[in-house]
Amino acid sequence: MLIKRGQLRVYTLSEDGRDVTIYRLFADDIGILSAACTLDAVTFDVYIDAEEDTEVLLTDASAFRKLSEGNIYVRCFAYELASKRLSDMLWKLQQVLFLSADRRFAIFLLEESEKRKSEVVHLTHEQMARYMGTAREVVTRLIKYFNQEGWTTSGRGYLRIEDCEALRHLAGAY
Repeated sequence: MLIKRGQLRVYTLSEDGRDVTIYRLFADDIGILSAACTLDAVTFDVYIDAEEDTEVLLTDASAFRKLSEGNIYVRCFAYELASKRLSDMLWKLQQVLFLSADRRFAIFLLEESEKRKSEVVHLTHEQMARYMGTAREVVTRLIKYFNQEGWTTSGRGYLRIEDCEALRHLAGAY
């Protein structure tokens, strides 16, 4: 998949129906793990939701497999992209397992601000929780704390970063 515009969320589901965001794709990103059948070593189910109006160019998996078998450069590109996505997933897993919620939230806000090239994050508490792999109540508590500290201000559907340096410090010199 080549994302022309919009945003996709790639996630996995637990047996009890909880979902965990693996990564998100934005304009000009290429999604390769959604075609896991093209990579023999990748064997897990993922689901994809459009988070906003999205235009995607889709390549047939069998055509991609045939192309990658006949072109070492395409195969190398596919493996490099899959490696990057897997590395991103391991980083997320490491965050969930070993970092405090406030530190993870600071990292999330800094990354989101960088992706959007804006100090204003337009996401609901539910969306932020889903992207971070935590509960909405945790995000609500963290927003209240960050607002009290003067690091952020928030309103309905948005959160503004007021003190980037404080968030960087909390994130661990991110």
